Amino acid sequence: MEVDEFFRSAHDDLIYELEAHGFVQTDQDSWMGEIATRSKIWRVRVEISCPYPAHPPRVFIEDDKPLSWHQNADGSLCLYSQTSPGAFPWFAHGALLDQIRGWLEKDAAGWVGDFPDLDLERYWTPNTRFTLLVHDELPEDGNYWLRFDRVRPSTLVQSGSSWPPRRRPKSHKHLYGWSVDIGEVATPPRSWVELSADLKDSADIEGALRERRADVLLLRYTRDGQRGVLGLVPVPGGSSQELQFRSVSCASRSPETMALRAGFQSSQLREKSVTIVGVGAIGSFIAEGLFRSGMGRLLLVDGDQLRPGNLVRHAASVSLVGKPKAEAMAETLGASAIALAARVDSLASAMQLVESSDLVIDATANEVVTQLLAEAGRVSGKSILSVYLANQGRSKVIEVLPCAIEARFIPQEMAPAASDGVESGCGDPVSATPPFAVMEVAAMACRIATAMLVDDAGNANSECREQQ
Repeated sequence: MEVDEFFRSAHDDLIYELEAHGFVQTDQDSWMGEIATRSKIWRVRVEISCPYPAHPPRVFIEDDKPLSWHQNADGSLCLYSQTSPGAFPWFAHGALLDQIRGWLEKDAAGWVGDFPDLDLERYWTPNTRFTLLVHDELPEDGNYWLRFDRVRPSTLVQSGSSWPPRRRPKSHKHLYGWSVDIGEVATPPRSWVELSADLKDSADIEGALRERRADVLLLRYTRDGQRGVLGLVPVPGGSSQELQFRSVSCASRSPETMALRAGFQSSQLREKSVTIVGVGAIGSFIAEGLFRSGMGRLLLVDGDQLRPGNLVRHAASVSLVGKPKAEAMAETLGASAIALAARVDSLASAMQLVESSDLVIDATANEVVTQLLAEAGRVSGKSILSVYLANQGRSKVIEVLPCAIEARFIPQEMAPAASDGVESGCGDPVSATPPFAVMEVAAMACRIATAMLVDDAGNANSECREQQ
């Protein structure tokens, strides 16, 4: 294959290295050779074709050998992952051959200590009618039916748990999945024969599949104690002797799955509650950031109406224009966020908010509200967090209050970078603050708020970041 100039030198070195180790070119894109392990000499084919060189060459074992872990559906070896160190590691001196040899040694040892990748679908030909199946948390015990709706051509989403009707009229829009537990998997299953040998109710399952009552088979499995789901779609018109399947990627939307990417402090935040007073530009992104970090409960306070112009610097969507900002964000974030019909216009109202949650964040940029909340914090013995921007976003201030007057930040005065705007229906000028400044100060606030909530005193400090 033709290789562009960016890769030419590295490609030539790789070919030289293969030939130096006895590999012989068998056709335009393939090299055959042998690699010795401690137990055997293996015949190996290295195929250099698209998407190489941006991706590693495809490598196949030519000897008669059962398919194993870390092999694709076509039998090629999975030698590199997205987390493999360096750029184009297969071009490093000796790296490709060492990687192949290492794969063979690990395979001979039974992949002891291998990270349990939960991606059995890679060992099957992928489905084309739909490619993603979204499901809720699946009970561990028993076999059961699940109902799905097609939300877009490529995606099915679970909409219930019910049996399929015996007869489905053409107007029937639901699809149905049969969920089955296959237990611990020692090797990746690749055919119905392999699967049915370990299934207690294989005859009933096969009957449901052949009668087309089940549109997809969801196989719950464990690997080294980790739970996964393999989705298989029956292939219409397959052999009457053996069922044929294609794989579909399954994705859980359970709270446990969502927490995986929420950060290492999410389990602690799940037990906490935060009240955000002021859910305009800054407050909306603080609410979103804390929600994504796994916050257990968010109480939102802001009765101002969401206007179209606000959306440029607000986390809510255009469909929520006209709603109070607190309600718009509560609807955006879902059940863990609640809009409160409250105002901070007295010490009593401030006290009520401070005492109702673990932390109050003031994002109003209103000094009256800030002082009332700070005093409520002093009286109740709790700290609050005040967040605001100055100088058209060039000064970003997060203050832990109450504090001594001399400890408070006073942003330096800067000449305006641009003139503020005027919008019909708005009583105040529209600041020329760019959206990224709003998101930056919101991210800073989320970091400090998280430190306060998990008792990380070393990082729960006021902060002022200024740029000219």
